[in-house]
Formats: sequence, structure tokens, C-alpha cells
Amino acid sequence: MSYKSTFLRACDAEGIRYRDIDDNRVIISYRGDNTNDIDIHVIFDSDGDPLVALRCWSFGGTDPAKRLEYLECCNSLNTTYRWVKFYIDKDGDIAVSDDAVVDDDSAGPEVIQLVRRMVGIYDDAFIPLMRVKVS
Repeated sequence: MSYKSTFLRACDAEGIRYRDIDDNRVIISYRGDNTNDIDIHVIFDSDGDPLVALRCWSFGGTDPAKRLEYLECCNSLNTTYRWVKFYIDKDGDIAVSDDAVVDDDSAGPEVIQLVRRMVGIYDDAFIPLMRVKVS
């Protein structure tokens, strides 16, 4: 049994809606208190290893003229939140990432907890990121 299928069964049991993208990837969309669109990409290892990557690119692109301000904001967020990393990716988008090793028996609930944690952190971080955007 794959880690992805274990995760999807846990999502079904909890009534969590998701989009099954391909053999290794699922997207779960949430609404937060500070932003409406939080898409978490859950990516399972293609070799069947117990590895999962969570990524969020919901904030979108950054103004190149404000790159230093965004980097400083990401650094500040990274010192505040230990469970995820904020960075500017190669396309100039704010990205949030988390990588984990999951257990065979509890992969479903583990990954759901990681997704929820990322959603909560991203929702909190949205305000300081927006301050940079509108400054």
C-alpha cells in the first residue's frame, strides 16, 4: 500500500476534500482567516520511500524591486515558525515548504497534521507578507 493511498483514505475519513493530480501529488485547498486561497501541494516520493514534501505557492509573485524586503520578511518568518521554511523560489514566488519522513502505520494522520500546521502558519504569515507587498 502506498503512503499516498493511506493519506487519501485518512482524508476521506475526515471529509477533507482534495484534488488527486497524479501518482504522487495531491492538492488540498483551504480558506484561512487572513486569506481565502491556501493550496497545499502534498507530494509523495515516487520511489515509494516514506518521504513527503508539502509546498505552498499561494502568495504568488514578488516585486523584484522589493526582493530585499521579501527576503527579510522570509527570514523573520523562518525565525518565528520552525515547522516550515519561507523562501523566494526561482520564479520569484513566495514559497513555503516542509519535508517529512512518515511512518507506515500513521502516514495519513501525520500528513493531515502537517498540512493543517502549514495552513495555520501560512495564514498567520500572510499579513506580514502583504505588508511588504503594499508598502
